[in-house]
Formats: sequence, structure tokens, C-alpha cells
Amino acid sequence: MLFLRATISLALFGCAAWSLPGGSASLREFASWFARPARLPFAWNAVDDAHARGDAQEAFARGQQILALVPTWTIGHAAFAYRYVLTQDQRGSAQQQAAAAHRRLNVALGWLEQARAHAGSREAELLHSAAFLAPIACAQFPGLEALLQGGGAAAITDAYFAEAERRFPSDAVREQRLFHFPTLAAALLDAGQRSAAVAVLDNAAARAGEARDQALALEWRARVVEAARRLRGDGPTPDAVLADPRFEPLWPHLR
Repeated sequence: MLFLRATISLALFGCAAWSLPGGSASLREFASWFARPARLPFAWNAVDDAHARGDAQEAFARGQQILALVPTWTIGHAAFAYRYVLTQDQRGSAQQQAAAAHRRLNVALGWLEQARAHAGSREAELLHSAAFLAPIACAQFPGLEALLQGGGAAAITDAYFAEAERRFPSDAVREQRLFHFPTLAAALLDAGQRSAAVAVLDNAAARAGEARDQALALEWRARVVEAARRLRGDGPTPDAVLADPRFEPLWPHLR
């Protein structure tokens, strides 16, 4: 299968070369894109191997290699950051685990800040993903909240929301933070992080009331709760969610 995908990629990129305008800049950009299909499968395998060994540090480093190949993939940046921070390490005391989570949180937020330079029109989505990372991590790691300076997780969340509203001052963008959760949860599920995906959906349900339209908020919360229950394995097939295009990224994981 890997050989077949590589062969198809080579054929497609070979055809694309004929359509390039003249000039060395175009050829250099083509060469950069051409390298990606050949390199990505091996990079993904390295991420999976590191994660299987329980090495969050290496898995995150390998993930950074993938994102260097596709720097504009904002939801990928967010998914790798969440996966890194929320990885459970059972070694040491609860206090040591919280300290390790604190270090990972700082690294991940720094990484997401750097990713903003490549986010383009999806920068608001990236800022919203960063905003929810600290409170979700604090819910998973007792003792982490006490290690956060300057107002804790709530202050981190507010700072990212304020930056998103400063950069994109509109009601639509303000509410966008509520409705990108299915995409983020799906990316986490694709990375094998079911518990993290459920945590993201739980956070979405808790914040549903922030929507201006309260009827919409109630409907949205009901859908999110159905999806989270299904992922926990204690709910029926969520037909209403599977009929709602806002949840399309999650559909393969809910059937």
C-alpha cells in the first residue's frame, strides 16, 4: 500500500511539473512539495513508534518534523500540541507528573505561537486551540493549576481569546471558538488520543452557553454530549450528530 501511494504521488507530481511556469523559483517550490509525499509516511511511522513506546518527547519532536513539511496545517499543529501535553506518564508522584505536564504545556504553547506565522486565515482557529489547552490539561493533571503563574489556566485562556479578538474583531470569529472542537477532536482521534478527544468535547459542552443564540447553544451542547458519550462507549449511535455537517470530521469515529 505504501509503495502504491508513493507511485501515485510520483505520477501526480510528475504531471504537475509540466504545468509549472518558467523560472527557478517555481522549480524550487515544486521540488519542496515533491519531497513531501516521499517523506511523510516515514515521518508518521516514526511518530507512531515513539508514541507506542510512551515517549512523549520524541513523539512531539517527530511531529514537529512532519509539521515542518506542512507548516500551514494548523489543526495538525494543535493536535500534536494536545497529544504532547495530555500524554499520561505514570512515573513519579502526582506532583512530579504535574511538573512534567507544566513543562510540556510551556513547550507546546511556545510551539503554537511559532505556528501562527504560517497559519494565514486560520490563525484564529490556532489561537482558539491554544486557549483551551491549559484548562483541559489542568483537568487531567491534579496540581498543574497551582504551577501556572499570573491567574492560572483561566488567564491563559482569556489572553488567547483577547488576542484572537484583537486580530479578528468580529462576532463570527468570537463564536468560531465553540464550533471548531469537532475538527480538533477528530485530529486527536486520528492520532490515537481518544481520552484527549473526549476531554476536548467535554470542554466544548461546558462552553456551549457562550453562544449568542441560546437555542443554538442548547442544540450544540446536546450534539457534543452525544458524541462524547459515543466515544466513551456508553452511548448509542448518535444519528443526530451523524446528520449534522458541523460534526463531519468526527463521523468516521462515531459510526
